[in-house]
Amino acid sequence: MLIGVSLGPGDPGLLTLKAVEALRRSARVYVPGELAGELARPYCQPEVLDFPMIEDQEMLEEIWSRNADLVAGHALAGDAAFACLGDVNTFSTFTHLKRLIEERHPEVEVQSIPGVGVVPALAARFGVGLDRSFLVSDGSPQDTVIRIKATRPRELAGELESQGYREFILGRKLFTPEEEIVRGEMPEKSHYFSVLYARRGR
Repeated sequence: MLIGVSLGPGDPGLLTLKAVEALRRSARVYVPGELAGELARPYCQPEVLDFPMIEDQEMLEEIWSRNADLVAGHALAGDAAFACLGDVNTFSTFTHLKRLIEERHPEVEVQSIPGVGVVPALAARFGVGLDRSFLVSDGSPQDTVIRIKATRPRELAGELESQGYREFILGRKLFTPEEEIVRGEMPEKSHYFSVLYARRGR
């Protein structure tokens, strides 16, 4: 199994208990750079993999594929972790590595542990409250919408479908014993603690 481990924004005190547990129990831990390595090192002996910031797409694909094959080989033999700063599923190296592993090694099971990402980190550091809708962007085209308090998911999905969104996932009470995840056809009503994920067709 491959476990994506979120290391938080840089403060060692902001690692979650679950992240620490995963770092300690994994037979192999990989990180994409020394900053991530420093955060992981109190709990394991991480191996730093090279993910260069270059524009040569052919060379990048070769390096990323080689890293994906290496990580997948150990993930098939036992628990392997890939640990990143911030949250592993938000603008992260792990997202790209996961995609390649799923393409090249579909037999590898992949899970992830969420962490403190850039949005809650900046809100805390800047002393601002994010109590209205906001946009987070890296400059690429927007292809995903997340709606919190999604109490009428079927109606919301219909509105978003007219805007070109095609993939819908509803989560109720995520990470609680009552968690429920619905994909595809959306129910008419849902709990207040529901979140709807919508993505454009590709």
